[in-house]
Amino acid sequence: MKNSRYKAEFMVLFYVVLAGTLLINKNLSVAYSIIMVIYGLYRIMKNKNRDGAAHIMAGYIISVEVLFRMASGGFGYEYGKYAGILLLVMGILVGSKKKKIPYAYVVLILALIPSIFYVDFPTFDLSRQMVSFNISGPIFLGISAIYFYKRNIPIVQLRKLFLSILCPIVGMTVYIYFHSANLEEVKFTTESNFQASGGFGPNQVSTIFGLGILIIAASYFLNIRLFRIKYLNIILLMIFLVRGLATFSRGGMLAPLLAIILCIIVMTVTDAGFQLRMNRIVYAFLVICVVGFVGFNYVNDISGGLLEMRYKGESMYDKDRSNLLSGRDELFKEDLEVFKKNVLTGVGPGMASSARAEMGGLEAAAHIEYSRLLAEHGLFGVIAIGIIVLVPISTFFKLKSTDDKILLIMCTAFVFVTLGHAAMRTAAPSFIYGMAFIHIIRPKT
Repeated sequence: MKNSRYKAEFMVLFYVVLAGTLLINKNLSVAYSIIMVIYGLYRIMKNKNRDGAAHIMAGYIISVEVLFRMASGGFGYEYGKYAGILLLVMGILVGSKKKKIPYAYVVLILALIPSIFYVDFPTFDLSRQMVSFNISGPIFLGISAIYFYKRNIPIVQLRKLFLSILCPIVGMTVYIYFHSANLEEVKFTTESNFQASGGFGPNQVSTIFGLGILIIAASYFLNIRLFRIKYLNIILLMIFLVRGLATFSRGGMLAPLLAIILCIIVMTVTDAGFQLRMNRIVYAFLVICVVGFVGFNYVNDISGGLLEMRYKGESMYDKDRSNLLSGRDELFKEDLEVFKKNVLTGVGPGMASSARAEMGGLEAAAHIEYSRLLAEHGLFGVIAIGIIVLVPISTFFKLKSTDDKILLIMCTAFVFVTLGHAAMRTAAPSFIYGMAFIHIIRPKT
């Protein structure tokens, strides 16, 4: 298979088989998750990361994370973030070339530390879990940015990275299909649907399907052929879209759409090289629009029109109650109130939920990373947000390569939207954020 022209297709088949084995025995997710890390470390050290083993294996892990969570969680619930950090740090350490370090992201990581000392949960173990859950994502984002910053990656290796992210999503699709009812049998409401998400969190599942859509769109924009089998990418696009829409979790589907639209608008206005690719871009956009139209109408029909109501923010239970932001606006406002009362250091990682409850607000886990950083880290959270948002923007204006600009816009737009609806519950946004800084190398013609 190593020299097969259909290596990508075989990889898809591997993850289909993996999903099948996890359906039979969920406990195998622990073994698989450990094996992936060990194999990744072996490849990194063997070749000193010259073949990009660190980011390729990390790509597999951040993509397969939700599948492992569905099947008993793999080696711990935060496996994806910690495994990704380990692989990328090892890639930095053993790399044969000296790498320029963007110190802004070192500052970002350090800014997360002071608020830890304000964590006050009843037990040490609970405190440890909450700190881990809430700061592992931002730390992974910082490590990812440091690893990828101005890293030269050949277009052939970028294709491998795209496939490493895409293939596990196929496995997740298979797992959900056999683990839950057919869509025609799902009981839909105007709320997020756990049944259509394989019994797991619709928000996380939708985010990963959205990531699959983003990767396929980026491959079109960058003229990367992912598969030898013609139209396989379009088939996968349709599958990801339909299953993502069926979760009724809107953010995961809106993130890639907004990333695509923003990329087209900004690049059309600012980049002459992008304009030369317009024929291909228009073709790709039309394909995505057609697939989107067909997929949306299909899910809307089988849900009895409830999908349309969901995206309009309407509730089937109360016609006068808006469901557009699903209560996230209230969480955002309450987090700002917590921030105002704890401006300097915040209340500590994971403490915002209880702080909101003490103020008579909602005791719920964070959905918006921006307000969570403010409430839990205070002014240090302001610094973190400033770095996360401003560094990619300033970097964009320094780039000359059309390829690099496309990747930066699509990755950061996807992440910025994701952080606004799903925080950093999955490892994916942290890793994709780092990918924005890749410098793509094409063979000279």
